[in-house]
Amino acid sequence: MEILFLIIPAGVLFSLLAFFVFELKAIKANKNADVAATSMSEKLENYNTINNAVAFGVVSYVLTLVLSISTYDPSYGLIHALLYIFGTTFIGSIIIFVIKIKKSLLIKVFASFLYGVPHMMAAGAAFLTSFILS
Repeated sequence: MEILFLIIPAGVLFSLLAFFVFELKAIKANKNADVAATSMSEKLENYNTINNAVAFGVVSYVLTLVLSISTYDPSYGLIHALLYIFGTTFIGSIIIFVIKIKKSLLIKVFASFLYGVPHMMAAGAAFLTSFILS
C-alpha cells in the first residue's frame, strides 16, 4: 500500500504534463482557426477538443499502463487500483481548477472535466490490461 505514495504523485505529474501539452495544442489550433466561433460546437471544433481529448486519453493509458505494470501486483486487490485511479484524477482535477482560478467557472469545470473523464477511463483500462497480462 505504501507504493501508492510513490505512484500517485508520479501519475499526477505525468498526466498533468500531458494534459497541458494537449491544452497548448488546443490553444494553437484555436489561434489558427479562420473564423470566430459563436456557438459551443464551433468552439469545440476550433479548439480541436475531441482529438485532443482522445490523444490525452491514449497518453494517459500508456503512462498508467507503465506505472501499473511496474508497480501493481494483483494480490493488492482492487482497492489499490481504485485508489490510484480516483486519487490521481481527483488531485489532478483540483490542480487544474486552482490553476485556472482567474478564468470563469465554466472554463474551470470544463477543463477539469476534460482532464478527469479521459484520465479515469484510460487509468481503468490500463489497470485492467495489467491485471489481464499478469
